[in-house]
This record gives sequence, C-alpha cells and structure tokens, in this order.
Amino acid sequence: MGGHHTGTVAAVKPRRWAYIDYLRVIATVFVIFGHTVAVARTYAAPGTLLFQVLEIFNFIFSSCNLMFVMISGALLLPVRGERCRDFFARRFSRVLIPMLVYYILYVCAKEGIGQMHPSQWGLMLKRILTGPPEEAPHFWLVYVIIWLYVLTPFLRYLVQNIPDEVMDGVMIVIFLVNALSTYTPLFGIDLHLSGIVDSFAGVFLLGYYLAEKSSRRVENVFLAGGIISFFITCYIITNLGWYDAYIYNNAPTMMLFAAAQFVLVKRIAAGGERTPAFVRMIGKYSYSILLIHWGVLHFGVKQVLHVDVMMGGVWGGCILMAVLTFIGSFAGAVILDYTLILWVRKGLGALGSLICAVKKKILRV
Repeated sequence: MGGHHTGTVAAVKPRRWAYIDYLRVIATVFVIFGHTVAVARTYAAPGTLLFQVLEIFNFIFSSCNLMFVMISGALLLPVRGERCRDFFARRFSRVLIPMLVYYILYVCAKEGIGQMHPSQWGLMLKRILTGPPEEAPHFWLVYVIIWLYVLTPFLRYLVQNIPDEVMDGVMIVIFLVNALSTYTPLFGIDLHLSGIVDSFAGVFLLGYYLAEKSSRRVENVFLAGGIISFFITCYIITNLGWYDAYIYNNAPTMMLFAAAQFVLVKRIAAGGERTPAFVRMIGKYSYSILLIHWGVLHFGVKQVLHVDVMMGGVWGGCILMAVLTFIGSFAGAVILDYTLILWVRKGLGALGSLICAVKKKILRV
C-alpha cells in the first residue's frame, strides 16, 4: 500500500448504501432463474420462437455474473487504511472457507465420502487448484471473484490515487479492450486479450466507478447504453444463429446492460441506508446461495422432488423450479453456515491461536 496506508489507523469504510443490498438480492434471484431457464432451453428447438424468448431471458439473467463482480468492486475498492494482512485474513474466512467446504461437498456428493480419506487429500487439493469441479461448473465465477480479491490491495491503491478524469479514461479503455476482444474474432483477428478480459478486472473496476465516481451525466449514458444494448441483443438472438461469444460475459453489450441495472437500482434506492429485514437476510446469505443453488436445482428439485420445467407449461415450470430452488438454497445456506462452515472456521481459528501461542513460547526461549 502507499505511504499513507501504513495500517497505523483503523480502516475507513465507505458509507453503506441500501441499493447494494437490493443488487445482491437481484443478482441472487437472477442466477437461480438463469440456470432454470437454461434447463428449459434444452426442451426448445433452436430457431423457434420459444427458444429465442428463453434465450433473451437467459441474457437478462446472465447479467448476474457481472453484478456479483461489480458489487464486490463497489464494496471493496473504496475502503481505505486496511492492512493487507487484515484484508486477506477476513476474506479467507468469509469467502475462501465456504468455497472450499462447498467444493468438497459437491465432489463427495457425486463420488462418495471416500474422497475425504487422508489418502485423497493431495488429489483433492490438486482438483481445487485446477479450477471448478465438474459437479459445480458455476464455481468459475467464484474463482474469478477470489482472484479479484487477491488483486484488491493493488487496485485500491490505483483507484484511490488517480484523478477522477483519469478514472473516466480508464473506463473508456476497459470498454475498448473488451470490445476488441469480443469483436475482432469476427474478422479473423485474435489480439490475445482474453487473459485480461476474462479476469473480469474491468468489471470489478466498473462497480467501483459506478458506486463512487460516476456523475449523473455519465450514469445517463450507461442507462441509455443498457437500453440500446438490450434491443441490439434481442435483434442478434432473433436474427443470427451464432452469438454466444458476442453477447455474454464481458461483451460490451452485456457490460452496458449490467451497468444500466446497477445505475437504475442506485437511482431508485437513492438516499436509503436501511433495507427491509428480508432483503438484508437474503443479501447476507447471497454468497452461500450462489454456492449451493446448483446442487439444490439439479439434485434436490429435479431428482428428489421430480419437478420439471414443463410442469404447468414452460413458464409455470420455470417459476416453480426457480422458487423451490431459491427456498431450498436459502435453507441449505443458513443450515450449513451455522453448522459445518462455522465449525471449520472455529477449528481454523483455534489452530491459528495454537500456532501463535507456540511461536510466542519459542521466541521467549
């Protein structure tokens, strides 16, 4: 950190806004509905009106990926004076431990409890370091967020020590780089920018920018850009048969659409600092719901409850499946947070205290 971030003073957190809690809830609901619509899409023939409508909804709900990243940037980057050691210790407990617990649960649910045997620990560690498990492919987003946390101390110093007009330029460069990465392959050109773009660092910074630095005029630009992007995407989906690489994730149209939602919720909840209790509750468990919902949807709802997206028609089936997945995910998240994950945290805390005590004794000797 910079010279004025020595850690000699307590970390100064930015003012907490209610719209962040609403955005968390929206992103959480969107991720569940998105995967439910993805299931329904497998029943529709490509090119049909039903398929196209489901694809449009899939685009809408897929903005949750960017929203989760933007929310993280909006919350983490404005914090001043927090020591790197304190930051990583806090995030290890809140983010990495639940991810590891759920990762192992997904693997054991498919391959058996034998995967917990000490002889399998090395292989399990290798799998975790390799990336998302086959049993939970949605973990790709969790890996993105964790690596962005690793970059957070550096990014904090960057954004907190550059003028606002330079930050405006940074946003322009981010959209330009994402546009080049997205559209140059259409002309047979590969600029090898995927390593930068796929990191979602630009989206992370965009969340901070919209929360802290964007003017009302700039926000209006994002709102207009999001509306235009939505209609452009609808046209692409209904008129082109190849578009996955050009409308999702870091495509400029998706970034503008997600940014417009961010700004819209920010405007609607302007001035608020408190949210309804149920919104805060869902927001509190949004990360755990993100982790567990895949298993609840594909095992609990589909295999145990035998709920299908075609029950009551595709729309009724999608809503029923999504609602059941949300309820089951919320219940499972609460239960696991207060049992298994809590036990792991306490165990690691006790281990850390023991190590510190041993170190002190050794130093005294």
